[in-house]
Amino acid sequence: MKYLTPGPIQLPDFVLKAAYRQPAFHRSEEFKESLKAVLDKMAKVYGGMPVVMPGTGTLAVDAMVYNYVNPGERVLVVIYGEFGRRLSASLKSRGAEVHELEASSPPPPDVVDDALRKMGGAKAVAVVHNETSMGFAHKGLGKIIDIAKAHGALLLVDSVSGMPAEPLPPGVDVVATASHKAFMAPPGAAILYLNAEPRAAFGVPPAMDLRPYLKVPSTLDTPYTPPIPVIYSLEASLEYILRLGLDRYVEIHKERMDVLYGNIRLEPLSRPSYRSNTVAAFYCGDVKKALTSLRKAGYVVSAGMGPYKDKAIRIGVMGDVNKEDLLKVAEVLNNVA
Repeated sequence: MKYLTPGPIQLPDFVLKAAYRQPAFHRSEEFKESLKAVLDKMAKVYGGMPVVMPGTGTLAVDAMVYNYVNPGERVLVVIYGEFGRRLSASLKSRGAEVHELEASSPPPPDVVDDALRKMGGAKAVAVVHNETSMGFAHKGLGKIIDIAKAHGALLLVDSVSGMPAEPLPPGVDVVATASHKAFMAPPGAAILYLNAEPRAAFGVPPAMDLRPYLKVPSTLDTPYTPPIPVIYSLEASLEYILRLGLDRYVEIHKERMDVLYGNIRLEPLSRPSYRSNTVAAFYCGDVKKALTSLRKAGYVVSAGMGPYKDKAIRIGVMGDVNKEDLLKVAEVLNNVA
């Protein structure tokens, strides 16, 4: 069985083998060597201080919210799918004054600017970079970075299913992502990139507090037990990604998407201008039949989410996926349709 899912993904053997060893004591020199290698490699993927902590994408998003937003502070949340709604829910749980800008597709930067003006400014703008539920990517984040700065607002970005296969412009204040999607490692590591000091005054649960992690790049001494096997896998996957080059890694995902969209006859949810590089989504009249037929052919994909649960399927192209896999998936879906 092969997993063409939005994450966890089909991992290459070399990544699996990297994790399959006795975990070192996390205070040992052996482990610190691996941690240093991972942090050094992560620093080449995106600007800012990388943080690796136990958890997944949801934990990374919650940690971002709780460390950078105080209760009662005004936040604009850009929503164009299920994970935008989850981002909003996290902010509401923090006690923020949440203003939602909801759209059926990624809203252009001028709409975000107008929303900020109408609400009289905000302490932060929160947005999903790559909307896993819809197969959408926000391609206008570069301008939104400038807009947020012009309004004196922090920009908080959920790139759980985007980075590093969906380009993210430099200058985002805080990025939340995870190990088990385009970073091509197993689940278990919440990853953040910090370009601003954590600023929450109180109420951050100890397990989510980012302040103790600020010393890790220099001391290599983690606050708590890290996800050691995932660190080993990230060391291998990042070595592969950087050896390819980030531009080529992005291009590979675009090429895979071209195969899917060029061969599947189902109607896409997205337009070409905002298609994700990592997750494709198509309307499907019989989701259950499509999933069953693909499983019989040896492939697992995902149903839609939220209002699209019974109306769409989602196909991930991250990890150990080749053109033959994608053509076979297209063939099965075209026969079902």
